[in-house]
Amino acid sequence: MVASAAFALMGVPVTASPGTAATRDVGTEKLYLTVTGAAQYGYPFTSKKPGDEFGGSGKVSERNTGVGDGKFSYYCKITAVSTAPNTLTSICHAALDLPKKGQIMLEALVTQKAGTSGFRMAVTGGTNDYEFVRGHADFTETPPPARIVVSLVHPTKTPAVAPGVAAPR
Repeated sequence: MVASAAFALMGVPVTASPGTAATRDVGTEKLYLTVTGAAQYGYPFTSKKPGDEFGGSGKVSERNTGVGDGKFSYYCKITAVSTAPNTLTSICHAALDLPKKGQIMLEALVTQKAGTSGFRMAVTGGTNDYEFVRGHADFTETPPPARIVVSLVHPTKTPAVAPGVAAPR
């Protein structure tokens, strides 16, 4: 904002650079997913040293129509361990593949105490209907089955405007 004002005072036009576009929010979406048939490896509390990995995959089902069934995969790498209380910190990456709508990518730095359930991951990208979305996913593991609630904000892209060209109306 300050730079824009300074350039305007000097008579320099301030516009979006070619190839860029502004976005505005146009809607929200909430997905209520249930995870089934999960296969896991290196479950986090059986291995307790930085560098150890754990992960898994399974099927996801959505209550709302239009999304359908899909796949879920994740992996985490332990970055820190504390014995009092028994806590692990891990960097985690996950993907949801919902064939009718696209994929959603997730990431988080998760600190979890032994015996607890639940954590949040940030939406970091997506494909098809989920391109440009942002939001988060809340994971709950107990009581079974595991559940994922994904809260999304869908932006719309406005056309890029070349310098000196009026924006379309």
